[in-house]
Amino acid sequence: MSETAANRGSITRRLLVFLVSTLLVVLTVAATVTYWVALRAANNAYDRSLLDPAINLAQHTRVDSGRAFLELPLQAQEALLYDQNDQVIFQIRSGDGALVAGVDNLPAPRAMISGVPYFYDAIYDGAPVRVVAVRGANGISVQVAETLRKRNRLVWEILVAELVPTLLIAIVAIVAAWAGVVRALRPLARTRAELLRRSPHDLHPIVDAGAPVEIAPVVEAFNRLLAHVREANAMQQRFLANAAHQLRTPLAGLQMHLELVLRRHHVPEVRSELERMQGATARAGHLTNQLLALAKVEGGQERTLQVVDLYALTEAAAQRWVPRAIAQNIDLGFSLEHATVSGDPLLLPEMLDNLVDNALRYTPESGTVNVACGAQDGAPFLSVEDTGPGIPEADRGNVLERFFRVPGTPGDGSGLGLSIVKEVADRHRAQIDIVTAGGGAGTRITVRFPASAQAAAALH
Repeated sequence: MSETAANRGSITRRLLVFLVSTLLVVLTVAATVTYWVALRAANNAYDRSLLDPAINLAQHTRVDSGRAFLELPLQAQEALLYDQNDQVIFQIRSGDGALVAGVDNLPAPRAMISGVPYFYDAIYDGAPVRVVAVRGANGISVQVAETLRKRNRLVWEILVAELVPTLLIAIVAIVAAWAGVVRALRPLARTRAELLRRSPHDLHPIVDAGAPVEIAPVVEAFNRLLAHVREANAMQQRFLANAAHQLRTPLAGLQMHLELVLRRHHVPEVRSELERMQGATARAGHLTNQLLALAKVEGGQERTLQVVDLYALTEAAAQRWVPRAIAQNIDLGFSLEHATVSGDPLLLPEMLDNLVDNALRYTPESGTVNVACGAQDGAPFLSVEDTGPGIPEADRGNVLERFFRVPGTPGDGSGLGLSIVKEVADRHRAQIDIVTAGGGAGTRITVRFPASAQAAAALH
């Protein structure tokens, strides 16, 4: 994924992040409220049981001759303060603050009203405790404190009982939302997959029958754009057809007239000029044909691929190119084996013609050009090898570009032949390999097609 695409983000991710964030906030607020409610419930439940021993201790505290004392046996105190889970302690002080019974370091409460119990939280011996304080009419104050084990356990039990179902509901909601978002975006994914499968030349409208309301306008707008491109492409094809007729006919007529004129007797200077004119006309005709072929490859509509036999394709090319090879005194050989590809029967001959033309154009007199076809490791291929000047390794990628010619290369090429080969190869998802020929000189250009089970089965 590119950096630009990564920066755009994802609708699914944004929706899930928003949903998860919202649920986390809701869970946090719910946990806070539940904890506060659970703490109040635990304090209300256990504060009542904590108040009973405080009242009992206050009732058994006497004042005699100005001296306060606890009128309760030790065993009765232990029974009164017994708790299975928490530690319970107490402190009794007289009106003047003197310790009457119990521990002497329990934190004192704030000002109290006589006869009204006061509950508060404190720290005793390094541990948090819950304390109740009671002051009687005689000035005796009683404090009873207990640790928070059972209170905390009750709070956690309430939290778990309340939050676990909520958490499960949140998880189910996230999964359901994710599944719903993915399902809702499935038509968009199908549209994207259809566009990615298309070749650049397939301009048929996108089927929008199942498109959601949210993306239907986008599909409709894209189909309108495709309609405009189809119309422009049709106009281009009509122009090309007219240009082919308007350019080829005059150039062919001019070529014929020059050939007729050259058959007559002329002084050497005039014949030399006429021969140069004939060469320029031939080059103009060749360039025109190549430009029109390149435009046809680039702008042609997508056609249904057919099973093409490379053996028959190359054999037909031999009949077209052998006369020219003989005229140039070049040994044109063929090594053919049956191999089939799924391809365009109009563009594949155009590709082979440009490969052979390129080889004949740059191979010197008495040279050799070999054309081969077959299959290697199940993959069909076409190969053209020549004994020309060769292509330096540094320029082998550039020769596939338009109008590029290797500096210092002889001949009258236009630099379009191999670019046409590349366009046709790209149409067929084929790979082009350019290497030095087997003899250490010249060039071998091989077009390797992807293996096709349908094409391979056509010969059986």
